Amino acid sequence: MASRTTTALPSAVLILRLLTLALLAASLALIAADKLTVDSDPPQRFTFKDVHAYRYVLAVAVVGCAYTLLHLPFAAASVAWMKRLVAGSGSEDDVALLLIVCADVAFALLLAAGAAAGLGFTHDVKRYFDGVVLHRDVDRFFDLAYASAGLMLAAAACTALMIMLSVYSLVK
Repeated sequence: MASRTTTALPSAVLILRLLTLALLAASLALIAADKLTVDSDPPQRFTFKDVHAYRYVLAVAVVGCAYTLLHLPFAAASVAWMKRLVAGSGSEDDVALLLIVCADVAFALLLAAGAAAGLGFTHDVKRYFDGVVLHRDVDRFFDLAYASAGLMLAAAACTALMIMLSVYSLVK
């Protein structure tokens, strides 16, 4: 019978990976659907493609979903087998777990950078237009970008928790 820690850690990692995937998919959907039509002569249409920071948010969300989908089968197999895939008992296992931790750290930094780009640009634009009355549609455009970047920041936090659990497994 497996100990509580042996089953709890892989289960927590699987739940965090699933939550990360859900947050990134929601972030991706929000930023991809973010569009604005300005009534002018001629009417102008803006999307995330018109803002480089929002393009970056979309790209990071796509890469993040792919990365998380790549790791999900391993996390699920670890829970199904009631043990860690990398047991940490030998030097080769420790190296494999260390590589996973390093990849997760790089991924968390990428997510944090994507969230920072989206949040920072949106904050600056909304602050710049603070004195000017924003049209409801323009405000909605920036609010969707805020929400998308916020979801990405939450995904970065989930990844940071996964890193902590992985390091705990490596040390243990």
